[in-house]
Amino acid sequence: MIWTDVDGVLSADPRRVPDATVIDALSYNEAMELAYFGAKVIHPQTMAPAVSGAIPIWIRNTFAPEKAGTLICAEPVSSHPVKGITSIDEVSLINVEGTGMIGVPGTAQRLFGALREHGISVALISQGSSEHSICFALAQGRPTARRRSCATCSTVSCARGRSSAST
Repeated sequence: MIWTDVDGVLSADPRRVPDATVIDALSYNEAMELAYFGAKVIHPQTMAPAVSGAIPIWIRNTFAPEKAGTLICAEPVSSHPVKGITSIDEVSLINVEGTGMIGVPGTAQRLFGALREHGISVALISQGSSEHSICFALAQGRPTARRRSCATCSTVSCARGRSSAST
């Protein structure tokens, strides 16, 4: 059980969504995603021992112990069809597209391998089923990484000869 100063894990940032509600139950994965994207009540890495041991975690309010709180466990039963909404400020969205990518094995591996070699962490990846484009997001707090990622995209694109990078 984790005792804190809030009633449990909230469905959104209460500073942005004043009517955010306490989520009754979350899976370990849902809680880790919410924590990664801003839920300050729990850190994803602190959950590792509970996940490996299938130990339920209760988030409860020290100042309001009568409140139900949030249960985090392997197989939660929740009344909420949507658990939470998160956002990340200052993100760059980079789209790499071109007909030279369609049906070409290894395009994503080359792109993300090049980003990895430059120490660039990607927050989000999206690719359409047509394989015409790959879109990814980077935190804007790292301008050098953004410039390197654009150069990397151009290098990967030029290697195929028929693709183009755009931001």
